[in-house]
Amino acid sequence: MPPERGYESLRRFRVSLPNSTYFVTLCTHHRSPGLTFHSVATALRTEIGHIEQDGHWLIRGAVILPDHVHLLFTLGETLPLGRAIAGLKSKTKAALDGTVLRWQGNYFEHRLRPDEPIETVLRYILLNPHRAGLVSNQTTYPWFWLGTEETTWFVPMLDDGKPFPEWLG
Repeated sequence: MPPERGYESLRRFRVSLPNSTYFVTLCTHHRSPGLTFHSVATALRTEIGHIEQDGHWLIRGAVILPDHVHLLFTLGETLPLGRAIAGLKSKTKAALDGTVLRWQGNYFEHRLRPDEPIETVLRYILLNPHRAGLVSNQTTYPWFWLGTEETTWFVPMLDDGKPFPEWLG
């Protein structure tokens, strides 16, 4: 039997474990840009916050980029991973419909092992817009944010809210 390809291979070994930390990437269909339009990004951030308020996840860090979103969160106990992501896509569909955007059919996820530090993932999320050339290393990116706990220990590691130049090298 030939190996699975495309979206089906992403789903093959997907596991949803409550209280586990996940790094998830959601992309627009055909990687079309537009998620950083103010109305769309605001709707995304608002809905991500609503899902957190409902106890479905605890955001550790997130960034909205023109054609994709990175989320680092600890999954709650009320919804499985797929349902939480489906809820986000469903609730933000109207904001995307106001543009020509729509969500890609699936998403990428990585469940962090208990001994895997989240600092590496937070740095990746922080640096993504800088490495993509969306902002300079002397500018803070408006659509990056951290969870409450991460703010207390990660922000002091930054250069006034910005990454150190050597992090970009």
